[in-house]
Amino acid sequence: MKRNLRTILLSAGMLAVVIYLLHILIGGYLWKTYNHLQQPISDLTATGAPNRFLLMLFTNIYGGLALIFAVSFTFFERKERHNLVFWGGISFIILHVVSISYSFFPQDLPGAEPSFAGMMHLVVTVLIVPFTILTPLLIGFGLKKEKPWKTLGNFSLICGILIIIFGGMSGFFFAKGLPYFGLVERINIGTLQIWTFVLSYKISTQKYEGH
Repeated sequence: MKRNLRTILLSAGMLAVVIYLLHILIGGYLWKTYNHLQQPISDLTATGAPNRFLLMLFTNIYGGLALIFAVSFTFFERKERHNLVFWGGISFIILHVVSISYSFFPQDLPGAEPSFAGMMHLVVTVLIVPFTILTPLLIGFGLKKEKPWKTLGNFSLICGILIIIFGGMSGFFFAKGLPYFGLVERINIGTLQIWTFVLSYKISTQKYEGH
């Protein structure tokens, strides 16, 4: 029973990523003029966006599942892995706790009058950045110290580096109003989602010796 519960909780990360992907695909399909290459993902749940409340349901479920995975990962792996993995897990939890506040601060659509919620959306984004970078890097460095987990550790580090690169590019594209911001942002966020899915899969399917 304990083993089954552990597996279910650690599999929440994979389910969270699927829900997040569905929110993007369904949102883009329902909003006929939405441009995935040009517009940020946050536009789908922005103030005044069509189908906002439906898509908020997806993002709230995603946030809950992602937080469950982050907490479960940190709890179950705290004694079995290197200390850096634990601190990476703490960063992972903070990342998703902060990201849940997006529900209260929707983005302003392009051309709309700036609002308090819209400005806070940008503040939340700035707060999330360091934890988004630290999480895969700390976990990666920690896993690299254990031979069976070295490959996953290297994968985590690569993802962390990609997040730094494309996160920086996203900020630059947004500030300059450059085209294809949506594409650059999706590569950045997509890297985090792929990392989360792989980590969830690997951790949830590992052999468990507990009783």
